[in-house]
Amino acid sequence: MNGLAPEQRAALAATGVLDIQHPEVRAAAERALADGAEDDTAKAVAFYYAVRDGISYEVFGTGLSETDLKASSILKARRGFCLHKAILFAALCRSQGIPCRIAAARVRNHISSPNLTKLVGGDVFLHWFNQVWLQGRWIKAAPVFNRLLCRIYRIPPLEFDGTGDAFVQGHVAGQEMQYLDTPVLFEAPTAEQLVQHVASHHPLMVPASLRVPREREIAAL
Repeated sequence: MNGLAPEQRAALAATGVLDIQHPEVRAAAERALADGAEDDTAKAVAFYYAVRDGISYEVFGTGLSETDLKASSILKARRGFCLHKAILFAALCRSQGIPCRIAAARVRNHISSPNLTKLVGGDVFLHWFNQVWLQGRWIKAAPVFNRLLCRIYRIPPLEFDGTGDAFVQGHVAGQEMQYLDTPVLFEAPTAEQLVQHVASHHPLMVPASLRVPREREIAAL
């Protein structure tokens, strides 16, 4: 951690959800780096694709309890939405000494369906992504929409090479995701803080059970 400022050092710590020393997280990092990535940039790129394509993008029925939001649990479930993916990417990066924090901002032109739009209450979505410290600066990365999902929606997957931002997802009809405000940053997030932030934007997503309603439940509303 030599040469890192306090904000970068703060983005390296383990937390309740960023359980970076858990054997599942350590093993996932090793698998992602099996091709021999050595420097921080190459490692972050490897983690980006491991999260983007290795974790299915699912919103309905996804857990939001403290246990569900742990990086190790996300690896076991192999599913989640942008919040889950941001948690896992941050944990993998931190496990290798790469500062990474979680960010959230409101967006338009989010990949959606009629029931998902009903769930969030309109066309403005709270979207989660990451800021990772590479080559002396914070770079934005959103390892969210996996290649198969993008193929279904006929949009290009968001690629990342570790040298520039990759957080503006292409959308149908040639549009792009539009960020509406300055992101809220989470360096040492608790599950409660993250869930409260979701609930403040999309209350239907956070029932008392702390499990996002299933699609058939939303369709019946």
